[in-house]
Amino acid sequence: MRIIAGKLRHRIIEMTNLDSTRETQDKVRGAIFNMIGPYLEGDYCLDLFAGSGAMAIEAYSRGINNIVMNDINKKALDICKKNCNSLGITNSEFYNVDYKEFKNINRHEYDLIILDPPYKMDDIENIIDSVYDILKNNAILVYEMGKESIYPEEYKSLKLIKNKEYGIKRVVVYKKEV
Repeated sequence: MRIIAGKLRHRIIEMTNLDSTRETQDKVRGAIFNMIGPYLEGDYCLDLFAGSGAMAIEAYSRGINNIVMNDINKKALDICKKNCNSLGITNSEFYNVDYKEFKNINRHEYDLIILDPPYKMDDIENIIDSVYDILKNNAILVYEMGKESIYPEEYKSLKLIKNKEYGIKRVVVYKKEV
């Protein structure tokens, strides 16, 4: 797998190759970042279900200053660490907790949050709610889900700004409005 654009463009990262994770293909990752490009700026990005960390690393490559990766699978998190080390990314933090527990240990507010849970975890509003309070105003939330998933058009002050299908997945992008 490779980084699509930015300062780490064309660099290779390791995939997890675990049954419990699902890597976002280069083509889809590129499309997602093209969708959010006009909104992508800031200090902190959280990838709550990080897998290999490809999404957070792509955000870092494209200008986010600090990345935080969480995955409940320790092996996946080890790959995140290995990928950051091989790319020389020092502005990174790693957590190995269930997504429901993350806000209890979190120390930041985020400009970008990426959610790509296993598709069987279809409780979309509860997952969004678990990070809602740590989103900065005007922040972007990207949610990858199964194509047939039911998602809210609005959630609290989150407004849907993009909705695209890619094969078996749907990507929705929200902006937290003040």
